[in-house]
Amino acid sequence: MESLKDLNLKPVYRTGKDDLYNHFYKKSLSVSTSYDRAVGYFSSQILAMSLKGLSKLILSHGVMRLIIGHPLSNEEFEAVKHGFTLKEVISNLSEKLQKILLSDENSHPRLELLSWLIANGNIEIKFALRRAGMYHEKIGIFRDSEGNTVVFQGSANETPHGMIASLNAESISVYKSWETEIFKAYGQEFIDGFEKLWSNEEDEVVTLDVPSGTYEKITESTRVSNIDYNNIINFEDEIQSRERSLNTQLPFIPNKIGSNEFSIYQHQRDALASWKSNNFKGILKLATGSGKTITSIYGAVKIYGAKKEKEQQLFLIVAVPYVELAIQWIENLRLFGINAHECFDSKGSWAESFQNQVNYFKAGVSDFCSAVVVNRTLTSPFFQSLINSIDSSSLMIIGDECHNHGSKNVNSALPDAYYRIGLSATPFRSDDDEIESPFPNDAKERLLSYYGDIVATYGLDDAIHDGVLTPYKYHIIPVYLSAEEQEGYEDLSSRITKIMLKQQGSGLNQQDRENLTRYCGQRSRLLGSAQNKLEKLAELTAQTSDEEKSHTLFYAGEGKPYGETVEEDIKVIDQVSKVLNKNGWKTSQFTGSVSRNERKLLMSAFKDKTIDALVAMKVLDEGIDVPACKTAYILASTKNPRQYVQRRGRILRKSKNKHLSTIFDFVVLPTNESPASKKLKLSEAERINDFALLAVNKLEIEKLIEEHGLSYDFT
Repeated sequence: MESLKDLNLKPVYRTGKDDLYNHFYKKSLSVSTSYDRAVGYFSSQILAMSLKGLSKLILSHGVMRLIIGHPLSNEEFEAVKHGFTLKEVISNLSEKLQKILLSDENSHPRLELLSWLIANGNIEIKFALRRAGMYHEKIGIFRDSEGNTVVFQGSANETPHGMIASLNAESISVYKSWETEIFKAYGQEFIDGFEKLWSNEEDEVVTLDVPSGTYEKITESTRVSNIDYNNIINFEDEIQSRERSLNTQLPFIPNKIGSNEFSIYQHQRDALASWKSNNFKGILKLATGSGKTITSIYGAVKIYGAKKEKEQQLFLIVAVPYVELAIQWIENLRLFGINAHECFDSKGSWAESFQNQVNYFKAGVSDFCSAVVVNRTLTSPFFQSLINSIDSSSLMIIGDECHNHGSKNVNSALPDAYYRIGLSATPFRSDDDEIESPFPNDAKERLLSYYGDIVATYGLDDAIHDGVLTPYKYHIIPVYLSAEEQEGYEDLSSRITKIMLKQQGSGLNQQDRENLTRYCGQRSRLLGSAQNKLEKLAELTAQTSDEEKSHTLFYAGEGKPYGETVEEDIKVIDQVSKVLNKNGWKTSQFTGSVSRNERKLLMSAFKDKTIDALVAMKVLDEGIDVPACKTAYILASTKNPRQYVQRRGRILRKSKNKHLSTIFDFVVLPTNESPASKKLKLSEAERINDFALLAVNKLEIEKLIEEHGLSYDFT
C-alpha cells in the first residue's frame, strides 16, 4: 500500500493551475488512516465538501475528527464562556446538525455518507465558537499507517467550483513530516493548534462536543444496512454520479407532483398571459388556496426556458415575509427542479455559499440561480450589495404576500428586476384597518409603482365554483358585550373619534398619534377577548364528537384579555386552550414562539390526528398551508378584510377526503344603539355578508341576521 510519502505532493496548490480535489485531497485520503479537519462555516455544503474522497480513508478503517465553526457576538461568547447559555447553544447547534443530516428537505447526497460514518463511529464532530465573529481557520491533517503526516492550510474552502480560474483564487500550503526542518517550523504548529482546539484549550475560542444524544438520533435514523462496508468505494462513486446529476439539473415543468398528474388551471394560464402582456410586471390577486405559488414558479420556469434558448441567464429571487413561508417556497421550488438558496436564519449558514453563486452567475459559469429571502434579510446591506451587482435584465422577483412590500423600508430595497410578480389575495391595506395603522399611508402607490397594476383577479367565488377550493358551511355565533365591556367600548370609541376629528382639523402631534394607536389597540383587544366568547366556545366544543374534533383550527385574540392587570400573565390564547382542554380536546398552540422543528412536528401530528386542533393567533394568517384543516373557529377578527379573507382561504384548501369545510364565526354585538355600537354592527355585518354570500347555507344565515338586528342587503 502506498504511503503519503509516495504521492509526490507539491508544497503549494492553487486553483486554476491545480486540481485540488483529484491531485491533493483524493490522493492523500486514499492512503491515510486518520484525517483531522477544521473549517470555518457550518453548512450542509461545507460538511458535504469536507467529505470528498473520505470513503478511501474508511476502507483502511480510518477515523476523522471534524471541527466546524459557528458565529457568536461578543455578548453571546461571554455568556457561553461562563456557562450561562452553554446548554442552549449546544442544543441549537445539535438541532441544526440533525436538520442538515436527517432532513430530506436539506439533504445533499454526500451527507448520506456522513450520517453513515457517524452511525459507525468513524467520525467525531465538535463546534468551535469564536468571539466577535466565527472560527474561520482552515486546517487539514493526514496521517498514514507508517507514521507520516501531511498538514495543509490555506484559503481553500472546497467549494463546488473551486477549480474555476475566473473566480476568486484559492490556495493551500502543504507541510510534510519527512521534510523535517520546514515541518517543524510550520506544520507542527498547526497540529499543536488543532489539538489545543480539539481539547478546548485555545484562547478566545470555545470548543463544544456534540452531545451523545445527537449521535444516537443520527444513528437511529441512518439505515446502515443500506451500505456495504466492504464496497464503500462503489457508494462514493454512486454519490459522485448523483451529485453530478443534481448539479446539472435545471428548472423544468414536472409531469407529476406527488402521485397526481400536473397541469396548471386555466385561471393560472390567464393570469400569466395578462402578466406577460403587461411587460412581465403586475400583481396577481388570486384567492388564498388557488395556486399563487405554483402559478408564479411555472411562469419563472417558462421565462428561464425562453432565455436559455437565447443563451441568456435568469436569476430568480423570491421575497417572503417570514421563515415559515420561505421553507414552503423552498419545497415548492424543488418540485420544479429549482434548488434555491435559503437566505434566512443566521447569515453564517448561507452568506458565503450565496456569494459564491452570485459570482459564478456573473462570471457566466451558471445560467440560472435562485434564492428565497425573507424581507428582513432582503433589506440588509450584504444582500443588497449582491443583488444590486446583477444585471437587471437577468433578474426576476416574486414578491409573496406583496402587500408587505408597501412599507417604505422594504419597498426601497426591492431590486431593479425586469421581471416582477406580486402575489396577494388582498394586495392593498383597508382604510379601516385599525390594527396595522390608523393613519393614512401611500403603501398602495408604492406597490403599484414597483409591481405595476393588478393584472389578474381570481376570487374565492371563482375558486369554489371551479372546484379549486372546497365549499363551506358558515355558522354565526352571536356574542354580546358585557355591561363593563360595552362601557369600555363606548369610552374608547369616543376617544378615538375625538382624535380623528382633530386630525381633520389642525392635525395630530406625536402624543395624539401615540394615543390613537394605543386606543385602537385596546378597543381591538376588547373585542377579541370578549368574555362571553369563552362561554359560547365551551358550550359548542362540549357537544363536539371525537370524530368531528380532528383537523380543527381555533383563531384566538392576541395578547392579554382587556382589563387584565399587568401582573396577571394569562393570555387570550391560554384561556381558549384551557376551555378546550377541559372539554377533552387534544390541542397545541401554534404561535411565533414555537421553533421550526416543533412546528413541523405539530403539523404532522395535526395531519395524522394525534392532536385534534391547533390554537393560533396570527401566525397562520399568511401563506402557511394547512390543507388538512376542515373546521375553523374564528374567535377574533379585525375589520381588515385581508385577515378574514386569508383565513377563509386557508380553511378551504383542497385535501384528500375533504369535501366540505365548516366555519364558526364569533360575531361581537353591542347592547345598545349608540353611534359607536351601530358602527360596530355594520363592520360585523360586512364580514358576515362577505362570508355568507358564498356559503352553502346562505338562507339559514339570513334568518339569523334578522333575529339579531343585523339586516344587510344580501342580494
